[in-house]
Amino acid sequence: MKQTCLLVFCALSELVPSRWHLSVSYFGDSYCVQKPFQDISTFELSLVMKTSRRSGLLLLAAGTDDYLFLELQNGKVQARMNLGAGEVTLSSSSGVQLNNLLDHKIFLSLTEDTLTMTIDDSFSTYVPVSTDGEELNIDVGVWLGGTGNLDASYLSNAIPPFRGCMSDVTFKSHQFDILSNAFKECHDTKESCSGEFEAADGETTSFSTPQSFISFSTWSKATGGTRTLEFLMKTTIEDALLVFHPGLDSDFIAVGVMGGFLKGVIDVGSGMEVIDNTLVQVDDDQWHRVKIILGENSFEVHVDSQIASLPLDSSQKLDLVGNLYLGGIQEKMKEVFRDSGSLSRAEDEITAESFIGCLGEVKVNNKDRSLQDALVTKDIHVKCEGDDYDYSSYYDGDGATTAPPVFIGYDEIELSEQHCFPNKDTPDVFKNVTKLLDITPLLVPEEGDVLIGIKNLLPTFDLGSAGMQNSQITVTLKSDPFYGLVDINTNNRRFKKFTLQDLVDKKIKYMHDGIQNNERHPDQIQIEVVAQGIDNLPECLKSPQRYILPVEVIPVNDIPQLRGGEIAITEKGRTRLSPNLMKILESDTRCDTFVVTVTSEPPFEVGYLENDKQPGNPITEFTCRDLQDGKIYFVHKGGDTDGELTLEVSDGQFESHSTTFNLVATPAHITILANAVLRLTQGENASIALHLVMLSNPRGGDILFNVTQPLLYGKLFIVTDYGVYKEVSSFYRSDLEEERLKYFSTDSTDQEDIVVERIQFNAHLGQYTLWNNTFIVKIAPAKVKVSTLVPLEVYGGEMKLIKQAQLFAEVVDQDTNPEMLKYILVTPPIRGVLQLLDTQLAEGDIFTQQDILDTTLSYKVRVQGAVDNTDSFQFRVVFKDQYSPLYTYPINIIPTADAPVLTNEMLTVLQGGEETISKNHLWVHTPDMGDFVYQITQGPKHGRIIRNAPSGMNEDLELDRLVYKHDGSKTTSDEFQFSAFDQEAQGSYDQETIRGVFRITIQTKNEHIPVRVVDEVLNVVRHGQRLLTTDVIQFKDDDSGFNDSQIVYAREGILSGNIVSSTNPSQPLFRFTQADLRDKKVLFLHHGADQERFSLQVSDGFHKTTAILQIQAGDPYLRLVNNTMIVIDHGATKTLNTTLLSAETNLDITDDSEITFRITAAPQEGRIIVSGIEASEFTQEDLKKGVVSYEHNYESLQSKDSFSFVVQAEERAEVGTFKIKIFKQGYRSEPQVVKNEVIISYEGEHTVINQDHLKVEQADILPSDMVFTVKEPPRLGHVVKMTNSSDGSESPMLDYIHSFTQSDIDQGQILYVSAYIQGEDVFTVHVSNGFTAVEELQILVNIVPRFIPVHSLNITVKEGLSRIIDSSVVNISHPFYVLANLDFVVDEPPQHGELRSQTLHCLFLFLLQLKEGKIFYLHDSSETEEDSFTLSASAYEIERRSLPIVIAVTVIPVNDEPPRLSRNTGLEVLAGEEADITAAMLQTQDSDTPAEQLVYNVEAPMSGRVALKEAPDDEIMNFTQAQVNSGEVIFIHEGEESGGFGFTVTDGEHTSPLYQFVVTARPLTITMVTQEELMVFPGTRQPISSANLGAETNEDGNEISYSLIRPPRLGRLIIARGDNRFDEITRFSQTQVCKGAQNDETLGPLPKNPQLKQKSAF
Repeated sequence: MKQTCLLVFCALSELVPSRWHLSVSYFGDSYCVQKPFQDISTFELSLVMKTSRRSGLLLLAAGTDDYLFLELQNGKVQARMNLGAGEVTLSSSSGVQLNNLLDHKIFLSLTEDTLTMTIDDSFSTYVPVSTDGEELNIDVGVWLGGTGNLDASYLSNAIPPFRGCMSDVTFKSHQFDILSNAFKECHDTKESCSGEFEAADGETTSFSTPQSFISFSTWSKATGGTRTLEFLMKTTIEDALLVFHPGLDSDFIAVGVMGGFLKGVIDVGSGMEVIDNTLVQVDDDQWHRVKIILGENSFEVHVDSQIASLPLDSSQKLDLVGNLYLGGIQEKMKEVFRDSGSLSRAEDEITAESFIGCLGEVKVNNKDRSLQDALVTKDIHVKCEGDDYDYSSYYDGDGATTAPPVFIGYDEIELSEQHCFPNKDTPDVFKNVTKLLDITPLLVPEEGDVLIGIKNLLPTFDLGSAGMQNSQITVTLKSDPFYGLVDINTNNRRFKKFTLQDLVDKKIKYMHDGIQNNERHPDQIQIEVVAQGIDNLPECLKSPQRYILPVEVIPVNDIPQLRGGEIAITEKGRTRLSPNLMKILESDTRCDTFVVTVTSEPPFEVGYLENDKQPGNPITEFTCRDLQDGKIYFVHKGGDTDGELTLEVSDGQFESHSTTFNLVATPAHITILANAVLRLTQGENASIALHLVMLSNPRGGDILFNVTQPLLYGKLFIVTDYGVYKEVSSFYRSDLEEERLKYFSTDSTDQEDIVVERIQFNAHLGQYTLWNNTFIVKIAPAKVKVSTLVPLEVYGGEMKLIKQAQLFAEVVDQDTNPEMLKYILVTPPIRGVLQLLDTQLAEGDIFTQQDILDTTLSYKVRVQGAVDNTDSFQFRVVFKDQYSPLYTYPINIIPTADAPVLTNEMLTVLQGGEETISKNHLWVHTPDMGDFVYQITQGPKHGRIIRNAPSGMNEDLELDRLVYKHDGSKTTSDEFQFSAFDQEAQGSYDQETIRGVFRITIQTKNEHIPVRVVDEVLNVVRHGQRLLTTDVIQFKDDDSGFNDSQIVYAREGILSGNIVSSTNPSQPLFRFTQADLRDKKVLFLHHGADQERFSLQVSDGFHKTTAILQIQAGDPYLRLVNNTMIVIDHGATKTLNTTLLSAETNLDITDDSEITFRITAAPQEGRIIVSGIEASEFTQEDLKKGVVSYEHNYESLQSKDSFSFVVQAEERAEVGTFKIKIFKQGYRSEPQVVKNEVIISYEGEHTVINQDHLKVEQADILPSDMVFTVKEPPRLGHVVKMTNSSDGSESPMLDYIHSFTQSDIDQGQILYVSAYIQGEDVFTVHVSNGFTAVEELQILVNIVPRFIPVHSLNITVKEGLSRIIDSSVVNISHPFYVLANLDFVVDEPPQHGELRSQTLHCLFLFLLQLKEGKIFYLHDSSETEEDSFTLSASAYEIERRSLPIVIAVTVIPVNDEPPRLSRNTGLEVLAGEEADITAAMLQTQDSDTPAEQLVYNVEAPMSGRVALKEAPDDEIMNFTQAQVNSGEVIFIHEGEESGGFGFTVTDGEHTSPLYQFVVTARPLTITMVTQEELMVFPGTRQPISSANLGAETNEDGNEISYSLIRPPRLGRLIIARGDNRFDEITRFSQTQVCKGAQNDETLGPLPKNPQLKQKSAF
């Protein structure tokens, strides 16, 4: 709930760590204070400041006598330091101006006896310091921006507070920032640098709160003796202070807004005078120019062009001193000005409340003033909120101003009024008529429409008597309305004309546009009216007349709405509904007019809504105000867990749609957020709110606190809605949150030392209870005491002085001015009066010790008595802010024998009732029985006196005629003052008057039904017994004066047991009180079933209710119900109570002392103290009393501790361990992220996260206590922890984790394991020390390649030249490796060149050299056309390499060698034959030209030709060496002679000389060796062999072939084909002959002559 959150913030605000690095704004009266308490010999002080002011305090390190000032003075920084040996001063360089609204860094250090100052890291000055071993003692504190209420002798010459921004404040000594762990308290500062410090001249300024103001320097006289103040203003506030300036003595001036108009007040020494400017109303939310002129003779207030003037006495001079205040006055200065009389007198005419609105273009004595010139500001900001009007053009040509043109006002406007003067011819009907119409404003609802009637435009004379008709008066619409339109439903609508008859016929209507905010503005209709066709109409009425018809817009409330949703309610408890849970979205109407109605609710057995004013009574409607004031609760009784609540809201005219809320019953839980000691002085009172803070679940749950033990030194009071203090023993959390609960120190004994009040209480919420809590109040002895208090003895009717001998007060160990010792009268005397001189003192009046010394204080008895009597008065003594206890001064009244005897007994009256005042209550009688007359001199305040007869004498009292009737208010007492005198002595000289005060006690009505606040099950051992106490059942009654004895429980029969007296178990109890329960007088005896629920009737004497008591019997048990880990400050002591450690049992335990805790394992870092003595055993009673504590050992560095114990009751026992967390000083600050670097992880590998990557630390906090919790895991990997085996025999294990510590990081146990995916990853952690945390800390991971990625290109180089190897050839393609320190290793050097750096041969290449182009490849000029080399990149620092990179080199050859003929043997060929020209015969070599490009050019071939084998018939004249090499070139010889050819060889660049290729021809001869006949039989085949036919040549290896010239006649030549078939042939070779492949075949029979021979020719 909202208020809870605010309280928690307030309660913990002192624990907020100082964040000096943030920019903080100081507004001229702001300051921050921090108390590090250090003695330092060296220091380094640094801060950044920004201001436009020339002077101001930056920092003060204050000691009792030592000090260090850092201050801005006249635009330069000055340091003043005193270590005890005198002041040392150091100033910044004179040429550096620091008040120029720029950030300037100031660095001040004390090292080696030298004080050095450096500005902006550039301009240094220094001064030697003789310390003589002295240190700077900072035992008071460190102040920034101002000194607040600091009182020190060295502040006499301190400069004013700082106005501007400061940030990055550090104050280091021995590398430790003494400000880092101390806690600061700031007043009127603001985080971030405010824009108001840079506001330029003419900027508007918003005043937004009731504390807003601006102060400037003294408003002195300008040249000529005249003061002027000018500004623009805009507001909707009717009453506010605009200008105030004090002066000497009684002089002052003030100007304010009163009733929407400006009013000025001035006193120049001759008395206060007032000036009013009622010509222009300024609270209309429009800009107005105000000018105040103070001359020698006059005081003028200008508003726009309207002037109000007041003459002044020129002999009197206005002497102004101090500051000029605009828009309000500084709060602390208001009392100063009131005490001086100036402000208190001004408040008789104008208010002192601050202005809310906007001011702009401020000029003082015609000079622009901006916020840069301000001395102090509060709650203001630049620019006028919601204003878009261009007031910069607010002047007219003459410099005068007018209001911005919203519309022309209509008050008393007569645009063309003419006066008619009747004459003798004027008809009577027109006499005294000066205009045609009387105008009545038109009323229209917002966004509505209304007919314009004749009543709005009513003729001023009787038309019938004048012979006129309504249709003869024509109205023309001259301009449209501003916020609506006029609907003319006539034929003349296009001319915007209508007649009065149209009004009668209801044809003219005004319609409002309903635009947001237009309901705030009135509207108007400008018309022109003319009467037509009337001859006797006076001339003055014949001409057209213009009028304005005002339109007043009546706001219509928008339909209010409810914001629905879910409401968490306390299960079986009470939950307060707040505006946060149920928000009403109001538009036009204020919350006071809204009524919320319940249209549907859960059944009564589930729960109901109630108003805190009447608890226990279900309600079906409530107001928005009650909701906002926290008065509306939902009480959950049980039944269904959840329910629905349907509401609608109305403002009396409109209703919202019904809205349904889901009620979610939530199990109750209570957490103690703060339980801080309340410290006060004896006699004081203080709110507990900020010291006791509890958090409930659900948030709206209303926790009930029950005080279980009487208080010893004070009382708890609640301030009721009627402002009356009511003593209580129980209260709700809402009482705490709204600061209604206060502790009053009421002990009036003479304390010598601090006493401790231990307030024992239980906290209840639903079915959840925190038992036996203790809230500690430490009450210091009062410094102000009464040393002399002697009772006063006085005779009846006598007045006696109270002197120093009777009454004297003093302040312990301090001499005081008697005028400063003030007595506050708390309770005046009853039977007399206390007088200061002749003034009677009443409750709350003050007199001083000086009054007693001057004998001006006296006591006078009002009546004379015949018997001894006493009187008294109560008082406190106050000195500054210190109070004494409450003292009672006794007065003994000595009787006189003949004195009247006054009976004055208190009357008791029921609230709202009446009671008779009889003689038993009030009576005066004397020995002579005179008849006394009574007069009421001051009537009762809360009732009235009713007298049934007018006599006013003793007989009224005697006959019961006097009645007091109470008015029913929530008051507890009343009184009236009276006087009585003897009627017979009336008017005589010795008439004696008796005066007195008749007191009346108001007995409040029993209005409240008892409400159950404790509802627990009574657990009992089966067939055993158990005390029934208020720990099980308890009721609360909100009636005043309630006590436990008023609650009576009544029961009937019980099936499973009996309720008896604990002192006499044989005596059944059927009725008992809650006091009996608290005093443990009620015992329950069990028999029968294990479970039972029975009812108890509960009554407070008037109201009755029913309670259910549940019994649960079972086996005996003892169990721990509370074993809560505590948090304790380092070196501190913590009280252990039952909310932290307690046991529960169903055994018959009559006292908690029977439950014992025996420590079996003592704490290692501290010890257990019981009643001041170290102990190993304690009882639950000790825990309840709060005498058990844990004391931490200050020298311990551990953050955890514990002790083990056995809790025992009778024969039952339970073991447990109590855990303790040590809250070190560093916990108060937020953990500091020292390192959060990007983690580099290699794909597919694990990376150790070490303290160079991630480090979070705090002073005094061990790394093992800094816990990282993974909230969002990484996407591309995992966070794991490496765990080694205990004996080291096994490999480490990697475990997936969700949390780890800084110690794990420091030990290298936390790893990030990446997937085989490159990219950026992130995981989110919360870092906590268990108290404060850094949330949403993102850890970035960059997953990079395992191998260094190298991008390479092949290169091309000309033969013999070089090529630069730069980043275009070899480049690192990943940004991570680009930044690494890389080398390239030459794994395989080039074969036909080398890698060089300038003149050196390189085996290593550096990335920087590559980037700078200092590495190159140099070819060795060989005739090779390609080369290559192999590199690999290496980063030795991160142990990474790349894969080998082969870079190919293409060599562009250079043709620089001529062809060289290496072989030319010529050719020998058979004449007429062809022969191959081979490389063995003809070869040319060229080292830089391939054979394909070596060309032979043939010249003058002889005896043949050169040809290619593939085309021997085509002669060629050129061929290449490559063709020769491949055997493609032949020479075909012709003729018988030898020949050849000439040739040259060319490579394209060079040509050889002419060479000759000689072809030698040899003749070829064939000789027949065999030529024998072939014998063939007819019809047969015969092979032809070498025996038949053979030939040979002169060349070996030549094949001889035969060609048939003439075939045989009788046969044919054939050759076998191999398939027994033969072909006829005409050619064959000698080889075929040798093989016998030819046959001669004869065809047909032999001729008749068989000797014929067959011949063939070859």
